Amino acid sequence: MRHQHALIAQAKFAAESSGQFDHELVPRLNDYLHSLPKYKFSDGFGLRGGKSAADSLTFSLVTHLLTIAGKRPTVRQEILDGIWTYLDKLSTLVLSDSAAKICEFVLPSLNGLLTALETSTFEIEPSDFAALVSHLSAFLSSATADHIRQAVDATKQEATNTYARRVLVSYARESVTLDSNRVVLQALTVKRNMIARLINSNVAKAQKVNGHAHANGHAPGQVNGKHTREYSSDDENPSVIPQPTREASSLSTTLGSFDDIWSALLSEPIKIAQGATQLDLTKIMRAEYIMSMQHFADMHEFANELHAKGVVSHEFYNCEIMGVSLQLASLASVYIHELDDILPSHISNCLFNEVRKEEFWIHAAALDCSNVLGISFVDANKEMVGLQQEFLTTPSPMFEGPDAAPVLSRATDRLAMTLKHSGASEDVAMSTIYALLNILYNHNSKDKLSIHIQSILIQENAIAAISKIASIYKSEKVLPEQEITPLVLSMLAQQVRDHSSRLDCVIVLRLTDLALAGSLTSFNDITQILANIAKQSISSEHKTISKELSKTVNACLMHLANAIRARPEFYHSYMVTLLKLFVEKGVQIQSTSHSSKRGQNNVNTLSTILGELLPILAQFLSHKDFQPHVKPTKENVKLFRDVWFHCVLFEFVKDSQWSKEWNTAMQTIALKTPAFVSGEHGSDAYLEGDLEYNSVLPRGIMDAEKAAMRATLTSYLPGQAVVIKNLSSAKVVFLLSVYHVETMRSRQGDCSHMLEYFMSTGVNDVSISTCLESIADQVMNVFISQTQTSVLSHAVDDAVRKQVRSVIIACAHRLKRVSALATKWVQYLIVSFPQLMCDKALLTLALEVSELLWLSCENELADEYCPVYTFTSDMVDVTINVPDSYPYRRELLAKFADLTRRWIAAAMANSPQEVDALLQDYLADSEKIHTGISRVHMGRTLAARSGKDLTKNHNSFETLNNIPGLLLDNSSVFFQEFSARRRYQGEIGGIENFSRISTQQPGAVLQSQLPGLRDSLHQMQQQAKDDQFVSNNDLANALHRAVSAVVTLDKVDVDLIKLIVWIPIYLFTPDSLKIGTSAWNWVITERSEVEKRLMSEVAAGWEWAYRHQKGLFSPLLNSEDPFRVRMEYTPTDKKARQRNYKIASYLFTPHVIWTEFLSSRFQATRYRNRDMVDTFTRLLQLTFANGNKMSTHSLAREGRFQLLLLGLRLLQSNRMEALIEYKLRSALYRSALSWYELSPRWSFGGNKMLSNTEIRLLKEFGAALEQDKIQLDTILSSIRTGQNGAGSVDYIFTDKLTRDAIVRNHTQSRRLLSLLTENELNRLGVWSTPIVLNGASNVVNTQEKSFSEEAWRTMVRFAWSVSASLALQLMTRFKNNAISIELGQLLARDPFAAVRDADAIQILLGEGTFRYSAAQLKYLLFWQPVPSITAITYFQPAFHNNPMVLQYAVRSLEHSPVEVVFFYVPQIVQALRHDDLGYVEKYILRAARVSQLFAHQIIWNMKANMYKDNKCEVPDALKPTLDRIINNIVEGLSGEDKSFYEREFNFFNQVTSISGTLMPLVKKPKPEKKKKIDEEMAKIVVDVGVYLPSNPDGVVVGIDKKSGRPLQSHAKTPFMATFKVRKVREESAIEKAILKRESAEEEEEAQIPKTYDVWQSAIFKVGDDCRQDVLAIQLIAVFKNIFTSVGLDLYLFPYRIVATAPGCGMIDVIPNSISRDMLGREKVNNLQDYFVTKYGGVDSIEYQKARNNFIQSVAAYSVVSYLLQFKDRHNGNIMIDDEGHVIHIDFGFILDISPGGNINFESSPFKLTSEMIQIMGSSIEDQGYRWFCELCVKAFLASRPYAEQIMQLVTLMLESGLPCFRGETIKRMRTRFQLDRSERSAAEFILERVDESYLNKRTVLYDSFQKATNGIPY
Repeated sequence: MRHQHALIAQAKFAAESSGQFDHELVPRLNDYLHSLPKYKFSDGFGLRGGKSAADSLTFSLVTHLLTIAGKRPTVRQEILDGIWTYLDKLSTLVLSDSAAKICEFVLPSLNGLLTALETSTFEIEPSDFAALVSHLSAFLSSATADHIRQAVDATKQEATNTYARRVLVSYARESVTLDSNRVVLQALTVKRNMIARLINSNVAKAQKVNGHAHANGHAPGQVNGKHTREYSSDDENPSVIPQPTREASSLSTTLGSFDDIWSALLSEPIKIAQGATQLDLTKIMRAEYIMSMQHFADMHEFANELHAKGVVSHEFYNCEIMGVSLQLASLASVYIHELDDILPSHISNCLFNEVRKEEFWIHAAALDCSNVLGISFVDANKEMVGLQQEFLTTPSPMFEGPDAAPVLSRATDRLAMTLKHSGASEDVAMSTIYALLNILYNHNSKDKLSIHIQSILIQENAIAAISKIASIYKSEKVLPEQEITPLVLSMLAQQVRDHSSRLDCVIVLRLTDLALAGSLTSFNDITQILANIAKQSISSEHKTISKELSKTVNACLMHLANAIRARPEFYHSYMVTLLKLFVEKGVQIQSTSHSSKRGQNNVNTLSTILGELLPILAQFLSHKDFQPHVKPTKENVKLFRDVWFHCVLFEFVKDSQWSKEWNTAMQTIALKTPAFVSGEHGSDAYLEGDLEYNSVLPRGIMDAEKAAMRATLTSYLPGQAVVIKNLSSAKVVFLLSVYHVETMRSRQGDCSHMLEYFMSTGVNDVSISTCLESIADQVMNVFISQTQTSVLSHAVDDAVRKQVRSVIIACAHRLKRVSALATKWVQYLIVSFPQLMCDKALLTLALEVSELLWLSCENELADEYCPVYTFTSDMVDVTINVPDSYPYRRELLAKFADLTRRWIAAAMANSPQEVDALLQDYLADSEKIHTGISRVHMGRTLAARSGKDLTKNHNSFETLNNIPGLLLDNSSVFFQEFSARRRYQGEIGGIENFSRISTQQPGAVLQSQLPGLRDSLHQMQQQAKDDQFVSNNDLANALHRAVSAVVTLDKVDVDLIKLIVWIPIYLFTPDSLKIGTSAWNWVITERSEVEKRLMSEVAAGWEWAYRHQKGLFSPLLNSEDPFRVRMEYTPTDKKARQRNYKIASYLFTPHVIWTEFLSSRFQATRYRNRDMVDTFTRLLQLTFANGNKMSTHSLAREGRFQLLLLGLRLLQSNRMEALIEYKLRSALYRSALSWYELSPRWSFGGNKMLSNTEIRLLKEFGAALEQDKIQLDTILSSIRTGQNGAGSVDYIFTDKLTRDAIVRNHTQSRRLLSLLTENELNRLGVWSTPIVLNGASNVVNTQEKSFSEEAWRTMVRFAWSVSASLALQLMTRFKNNAISIELGQLLARDPFAAVRDADAIQILLGEGTFRYSAAQLKYLLFWQPVPSITAITYFQPAFHNNPMVLQYAVRSLEHSPVEVVFFYVPQIVQALRHDDLGYVEKYILRAARVSQLFAHQIIWNMKANMYKDNKCEVPDALKPTLDRIINNIVEGLSGEDKSFYEREFNFFNQVTSISGTLMPLVKKPKPEKKKKIDEEMAKIVVDVGVYLPSNPDGVVVGIDKKSGRPLQSHAKTPFMATFKVRKVREESAIEKAILKRESAEEEEEAQIPKTYDVWQSAIFKVGDDCRQDVLAIQLIAVFKNIFTSVGLDLYLFPYRIVATAPGCGMIDVIPNSISRDMLGREKVNNLQDYFVTKYGGVDSIEYQKARNNFIQSVAAYSVVSYLLQFKDRHNGNIMIDDEGHVIHIDFGFILDISPGGNINFESSPFKLTSEMIQIMGSSIEDQGYRWFCELCVKAFLASRPYAEQIMQLVTLMLESGLPCFRGETIKRMRTRFQLDRSERSAAEFILERVDESYLNKRTVLYDSFQKATNGIPY
């Protein structure tokens, strides 16, 4: 081993040396090489790393020798001769040596040698190549191959584990087979590389394309840069011999120089230099060509034999040999510049014959060779282009699966590069492009099993090829760009989406400032004169600096203060005057006293003048109807604060000579003084500054005065002496003022006002806050002291109770510090006055506040992303506001509930009977029917717990489980129902008792009352039948009285039973069923003998509900595709969404409640009452038999699966007759499967409780399904079929089906249903938990993963046998190609089975490839219509104007109302481009006759599309058609229609013509333009019925003729004007049909005006093409409607834009909004500051509402921006409305284009800046940011099912000439939708986009760029 290390080191030294030792070392190294056969490699040499030492040694020696030869010509030939000699020696050893020697040495050594030759980069001469060929020939002979094969076979068959055998095994482990084929492969590879090097050395002009191989495709044998198979010979295996690092072979890694040369050959034709030696190699090259072709043929035949035997051929190297043979032959042909037909034939053979996916290496080599030949041989170019084109457009498994991308990439690269170098480049390129387009029209696969997917793939290939050609020609500028590139791109845009289902899509898009009138002029003038005189009475020197009151007019001021009660509207004005007078006089006195240095007597005199104003203020503020301390303005707060500052400074508050005189006045003033901080929008953030710079506080306070004030404050607050010592004078004065005001107020019974200081965001100074808390404690001590005095004198009045009430309410305050202080105060009150809870009002208040806090927590479950901030209890007339933080709500509830329990417990310790009675009163008085989401009422729960502990019920909720100290149960419901039963039983019992005493006849009185009871119930029943309103209170009273009667009477009154059952059913509301089921349970519990009768009526009622289409059986809210309903250009309406949820919940909840009752009754009776089981069986049979008639709304899912779960439990727990069991189970399964016939539905809205309930139900249903066992063993009648295989008897008892057949069918149904339920669970799990934290996952897809391809096909066939729609939905739910393939076959066999499902058209028509015959297409005549947008796509050329397809498209369009199609006007106009048979034109003319608005809109759109430019110089090819249609529409008008048309267009022309009149003034200043606009607008007359094109749903009734405003433009004249538009208030017929209202509500609704007026501003543009903005807004409108359809809490504003002529259009102005740019120009540093300034501090409700609106809008626009690629998102294009919504505008850069020539500056998926994050929160732990992320996920998930329609909408616009289309629009759009991902994977994908956008630097840089270039702040 040491010797071998030394040998390698010596060789390495020789190679790295300068050559001085060559004469000695080279011969020695040659000797070492030739001596290798003498080594005993079986001794002492390991086989680690998979290689033999012989291999490693040979490789190292030869490599170093070749390195020396390349460096030093003097020894070059000696080295080569030595290598050739060793090569000959090895060939001799192969023929003569033993099998063991061959395997253990010869083959490994040969492997090392050939690998060294293969990877060497030394320059080769022709003679070297000739020698190489000669010496390698022996290894390519059949004799050598036979000897090698025999030796290997013999060694493998040896019984003992010899060294030779271990060598073979070791190589095999590394996927290297040492055999004859490997030798052939290596020899051919060496020759190939040598020819490549030879060509390189003979190239006339050397060309190295560094990195080009990777740019244009990897070397053959590589996929994505990695070889399909790996062979590695470890270079430095320490267990063998240290060796130089060696390049791997062609089978493993990249080939250095060969890659360079091969890439050059693929890129440019290479010319071989002619020379004398050139002729010598011609013959050799021809021989090599022939030899390589023979090897190719032999291996091709061998590969086919192996394939026929099913043998995997990798280990035989046949693919590699074939590929290298093609390359070798190609290189030889290029070298001698000769080409025959054999090589092209073999290339064709590789590409098309028996294509096998594992043979990618061969296809890669064939494609490369076709490229090399195509660019090297002009005559072969066309043929090679044809082969490459045919390969791309021929069905092949190579284009399937995840590895298809490299194949497609290589094929398109090679085609484009070959075309680039064609002789007639332009002609061939255009011919190829047209041929590829024809493929899109005419392609039809012969492989019926994969016809659908293959057609799609081929179309994609053609598109990819066209795109690549366009990019090559454009980037290389082979031809003038204006000639071919635009044409190719146009064709690509025109055709790409007409022929691929993945590219098959398209989609398309707010006072008056009320003047507060009211004149106070006279009053203000008089009071101001009086004030001025009062000020002058102090000092005449200061007349000019202030306005004050004069002492001589004090009597007048007092008179006004007393008499003003007659004019309360003057209160505020007079108060401001008096306060200002007091403040200004105080300032004047201070100034006078300091400047004149008067004596103390004079100062006291002046102070007296000021103090005389105190009684006046007190008299004025004593009016009870004036409450200035309630909701004060900031100005008023400051005025009162300054007044009290003067009172402190002038020592009016101290015990002095005048304090007694004015003490009463100050007490009155203090009571009406507001807190010295304001709650307005965070304006108190500057309180500290206001104090320090307050003009009232003199700057020159003497130190003695400062010390005195601090000493006084310290005496009041001894615990804060240290803090007070460091306070400024201003803060000391402030705190003294607060102390005196609040203690005075507290002595008068008002302590709660002190809490307002803690409600302000301005009190954020720690020292002030600390002192205020001490003052608060003093205030509460004063209040308790005063109250205790009142208690002793028995004089506690309502004012005390009012204060306690306020403090209790403050415990639930939205601000934590307010709640904490109030809670501390309540604890003081509990200790001091526990008997206060004996007050009914206070006890009820505490319990009701608990309930409100519970409701606020429950809101998280009801509508997670739309918090309700305000909760009201009518019972105690209290409203609380809570923040949007759900954790804080839960914390607040936990603390308050604990506080309430402790207070009640303290009260009960003193007055148990009193408190117990009050609690019972509360339980009786609280609302009887709780209508919250859950059945928990926190107030009643606390009341019940305080009275008696109850056993915890099962009804607990996860939300409150997180709240410490709370244990919920259902005791409140139990007590409510118990109370009601006892009450009404008491009524009836009282009647019965009176009957016994007075008449001595038991029941006589009750019997006499029964007729009246029946009559009232019959009357109520009739009201219910007539759909009249019945209040819950009336219903509960009536039913409870009736049930009490039934329970009390000896004989069951059947009529009462019927009425008790039928009245709530006829009403059919959630509350009626709650009351009804409670009553039914009461009856059954008390009188079990009536159960059968009552349940029979219940079952009959259920059937009535079905027949009358109530609840679950109502079609009113069946879900519809958003593309089948009217799309609206209106902002998201949150109220409408909530109203829709309310309507749906109102419709379906009755059945949910009813089903809960049935489930409960079933569990109670299933083991003891067979009749009840039979009743349930009949009821469920009826239900499941009509399962397909149940509502398809997503909110119906809960009710459906409740019933299905009940059905399974019935089957599992009862032994039924076989026929009944069969029919029930069949109906149940079929009903369950009918849900999955529908497109997948998300949970509606943000109701987390509903979502969790649905998931729970599905899990329970799935578990029950797994346990469902078929019995069929109780047979009453059947036909015996004899013995089956198991020896038992089988029976036919229904539909000629045997038991075994039924079992098989049900087993398959159960498996399918279980699979679908699992998928539904996964989908709902993702929706319920969009963000998975800490690696948790709720995805369960074990069944889906276990399905093989055949299992999928079997499942699809079974689903088809059940329902074609069910089978088709499998393709939607599961991402598996086998499903679509099988569906294609099934549809081909039986198209009629799917005619009711429009989704099947996607398969039937595909992308226009027509894989079906005319006989099958005939079913289109009655196929379910597709949505309008899809129908429009069928007019495209892809569908070849097929009559059946065209008729179907027209029928689908006409099936949709015109108001639905109205939305797609731009797409309809574009469809005219290929309307060869006039179908579209005819539809337009018919629709125009139906709707005048449609006619007007389509005329405007046609005019906008007549020219390609804005100057109307280049007409569009569509112009003649558009002119003709417009003329036909106009000529077809008559009467009122024509008059309407003329009025409308005349009006609009008058408005738009203003731009023309402004053109001469384009360079003039804006005022001059404004004047001209006003002149022109004054001429406009608003005619009857005219409207703005952007607002066809409203009528213009007026114009603000002074509203015209010219807009900024350098060369154009846009302007803005405002119109008064009258709109009709839409009424919801469905809402009226479902919701039952009281007559008062109906009357109130009737009083609402049917019309309303709005002022709408609009911008009129001339010279700007608005069509792209129209498309963007159209798409935004689509997304808005999609989000609305699933109840998502997202906000979009698709404001209206209409293009009315070439380069002309109008844009609606977004009302009540401002751009972020304008905010920046107004010096708003960031949005957080803006939000705080506008809406209040972060703790304010208004701020949180605005923040929530912000989050919802940013989330929506983020997802839409990503999908539609909105760019140029600088701050000028982002608006913020008054509610906090973000709105994007200006869509000049979308989809494929971006600013700056598409440099993709804005690479972030969407804009998510630091100021946005500052508002929302910076991490997922922050509720706002988490909501944002979750809403992004939900928006993305909600959009994906409609991706095809969205892309259809875009596809139809591809030929419009809009700049946003640049070639692969739809392909890239499809990629963004990630349609091949599962829901969880898609959620993760969009979260990655969020992370990518988070503070993206490119976004910041782009904003910086916009600021630098356009001055747009950020």
